[in-house]
Amino acid sequence: YGKAWFLFTLIVFICSQAIMNHLNAGGGSGSGSTSGSASARLLASDTSASTSDIASSSSTHTTDLPMEIRAAIFVCRVFIYVCSMGQWVIYHVKFSMKDIRSNALMRFGRCAIPEYLCQWQGLSSLFLTIFLLAMLCMEPILHCMQNNDGFLFTEHCAEGEALLFPYSVMATAAMLVYFLL
Repeated sequence: YGKAWFLFTLIVFICSQAIMNHLNAGGGSGSGSTSGSASARLLASDTSASTSDIASSSSTHTTDLPMEIRAAIFVCRVFIYVCSMGQWVIYHVKFSMKDIRSNALMRFGRCAIPEYLCQWQGLSSLFLTIFLLAMLCMEPILHCMQNNDGFLFTEHCAEGEALLFPYSVMATAAMLVYFLL
């Protein structure tokens, strides 16, 4: 049950971070290239417009995914934050309290840490929990809830765009730790 659940959450994580974001990349052409993307069509259709006009208009959402895919990504991410991160938080609180109560602590100078963190799996799962928590704090969809220009569950607003790179770094680190575990 434990390993199957872990693999299921890994698959949901990969789908929400990598696969679903690229489902509409071919613009319906089926070739997988980005030449048929909405942004390329926008630039080709309006070559006389300046780049500042394109950037300042609400057309930044033309590159956004269809509502169904955005909703599926949001549901998968909520699942990861609630079920996977929640499970890891409970795991770490439980084992930390167990080690503290039994005085199973490792001392590094003046700092004492629970003994279960001295094993690679305990420490790796703590890093995974920290990465997932950082991802939740930087979640572009949540930051775009107030400023979404009518596009529910979008990542493309001023606040979301500013967080996309650090969020992707945290997601990459979390995925690496998922595979490590």
